[in-house]
Amino acid sequence: MNAINRLKKNILIRDPRKKLETLLVSSAFFIGYLYLYVYQSMLHINVKLVSFESLYQMPLVAGVILGLIHYIIVKPDPLQRSPSRRKAIRFFQKEFPSKYLLDRCNKCVEDRKSCANYIKEESFDHIRYWFYDIFHGPIEKEYPGIVKDTFAKGYTCKLLYYLSWVLGVFIALSIGTIMAHHLHLYVLEQFKIDFTAPQVLFPLVCVGVLALIRLLNKSDEERPSGCWQAWRQINRIHVGWLRTHEDFLVDLICRAGGNDKQFRQK
Repeated sequence: MNAINRLKKNILIRDPRKKLETLLVSSAFFIGYLYLYVYQSMLHINVKLVSFESLYQMPLVAGVILGLIHYIIVKPDPLQRSPSRRKAIRFFQKEFPSKYLLDRCNKCVEDRKSCANYIKEESFDHIRYWFYDIFHGPIEKEYPGIVKDTFAKGYTCKLLYYLSWVLGVFIALSIGTIMAHHLHLYVLEQFKIDFTAPQVLFPLVCVGVLALIRLLNKSDEERPSGCWQAWRQINRIHVGWLRTHEDFLVDLICRAGGNDKQFRQK
C-alpha cells in the first residue's frame, strides 16, 4: 500500500518531476497490462480485466512490478546521462547550460596547467557550478518560477522519449507473440490463422501513438518542435543569463580559492 500511496501523492503534488515520473511508470504498467490481457490466449495465461485501481492494490504489482518499472526506466535516465550519440540524447544533452561553462574555459587563453580553476570535462565541475551555484542560486532568486518551468520542460521530453521506447518494445513483443503463436501451431501441425481483432489492433494503436509523438515532437538540430523546442528555448534563456553575468562567473569560477586568473578569450 505504501507504493500506491506514493503514486497518488506524486500525482497531487506540484513538483513536475514527480508528476511526470508517475505518468511514465503508470503508462508503462498500463500498456504492459493491456498486452498481457490481449494476448493471454497466445501466452497460455489467464488475465482478468480489472480496474486500474484494483491492480495498484495488488501487493505483487505495487511492491515488485511498479518498483521494477521505476528502477529500470526512470532511475537510469539515459536521456540525461547516457554517452550514446542517438539523435534525441545528443540534442537533449547539448542544450545543458552547464556546457556553456565548459566551453567558456575552452575558449580562455588559460589552460589546465596555468589555471587552478580550469574546468576539465571529466571533473563535472561545470555541472556543479551550474546546478548548485547558479541555477539554484541567483537565477532561482531572480526568477522563482523558471526553475519549475525548466524541470517541467525537461521531464516532458523524458516522458515522451521513454514512452516511445516502451511503445516500441510492446509493438515488437506483440508482433513477436503473434508470430511465435503461429509458429507453434505449425510445429504441432495445427496451423491456422488464429488471432482476434484486439490482437491486431494493439500493435496498430501503439504504432499510431508512437507516430503521433514523433510527428509532433522532433529533436531536429535545425528545426526542433514540440517538447524539444521548448527544452531548447528555456535553456537558451539560461545561457543568455550566463552571457550577461560575466562578472559573476569570474568571481564564482576564475577567482575561487584565491586564484588570480581572469577569463580572457583566445
